Amino acid sequence: MRAVLPPSLRFWLKFTRAKLLAGWRKAPQQNYFKQDASGQTRAANTKAQRRVIVFDDHLPAPDRDAGGVRMSLILKSLVKLGQPVFISLSKLRQPEYERLLAEDGVELASWLDYKQLIKERRFDVALLSRPDVAASLLPSIKKADPHIKTIFDTVDLAFVRLEREYRLTGDEKVAQEAQYYRKLETRLAQSCDQVWCVTTDDLAVLKQAAPSARFEIIPTIHALQDRGQSFAARQGLLFIGNFLHRPNADAIHYFMREIDPLVRKAIPDLKVFVVGEHAPPEIVAYGSQHVSITGYVPDVDPIFHNCRVFIAPLRFGSGVKGKIGQALSYGLPVVTTSIGAEGMSLEQGRDVVIGDEAREFATGLIRVYGDAELWQRLSDHGYNHIARHFTPQVVEENIHRAIKNICGPDETNG
Repeated sequence: MRAVLPPSLRFWLKFTRAKLLAGWRKAPQQNYFKQDASGQTRAANTKAQRRVIVFDDHLPAPDRDAGGVRMSLILKSLVKLGQPVFISLSKLRQPEYERLLAEDGVELASWLDYKQLIKERRFDVALLSRPDVAASLLPSIKKADPHIKTIFDTVDLAFVRLEREYRLTGDEKVAQEAQYYRKLETRLAQSCDQVWCVTTDDLAVLKQAAPSARFEIIPTIHALQDRGQSFAARQGLLFIGNFLHRPNADAIHYFMREIDPLVRKAIPDLKVFVVGEHAPPEIVAYGSQHVSITGYVPDVDPIFHNCRVFIAPLRFGSGVKGKIGQALSYGLPVVTTSIGAEGMSLEQGRDVVIGDEAREFATGLIRVYGDAELWQRLSDHGYNHIARHFTPQVVEENIHRAIKNICGPDETNG
């Protein structure tokens, strides 16, 4: 049964879709990139072991969000199976990110050409990232090539995140969104040949709704980084997040209103760095002598190397929280909530410190900030946890196995 969109959302989506289509028609078509990192030209129809076409709603921006890091590394992994083609549904041209993909051996194509491309290339797999992208394209992709295998990459489960937000806020509009996405994501899981979830928790929830679907776990991906300064040389707290994502704005409001006053009783001069673009005025208003609202920072290495503790006071969300994996990949100890830590098999007091109530969070944060031995233990264990479970080398095996499972070990499509 098809999901029924609430009236308030139906008008908004109809209006937004009309604007997007108008923009897309005016947008210049992208030429295909057919060069690898060494500058060698690749023929568009070169026979590859696996032909995969990937769709997302924007170009991956690995310096701006964890989703961009994950998609970039997924594409790098697919290059080892054959040259993937990436199509963004955004009309926004971003030459620097296009160039990064081309250098990695990824071919870019315009969304305007995707139907003809699918008919001509005879791809093995279409990977559809995010529910809105999958819902928009799945019927036309299957019509263009009924034999193509389709993967729905959930990224995170929108309905889980929205249901948690509704329980926290009581906002009926959020409840309507949650109901819509529960039906949509369930339908997509039932319709596609394979479903990628980032956590076993997300998999278990979606499997209840779509028990016949074929699932794979493809988590966030984090390369190990230089670990930076020692405990004594560091100071300050760090939060990173794009504020178009509502859980991030809520986390900062929660921290500043309920946790920060408790922490300052013990550490009056504590500096807090809030990094991320699109901060709304009410977040910017927290800026002060002790709170720095930086906006987008192109190179985050120095701030990870010099802050003492990473905070993630998330009260709703779903899937793996990329910001936590990123912090641990630098060896930066993390204080978070159960929502923040979910899906990564992190052990309380060993890999991270977890506190769900404001006082519990503040107490844990004060301990980590002032205890060099605890800080070092968390740093070592968190860093090693990423090394075992979330590096590109580890997750690449999962990606290649997933493609093999959907195509078969010896099947080619040429």
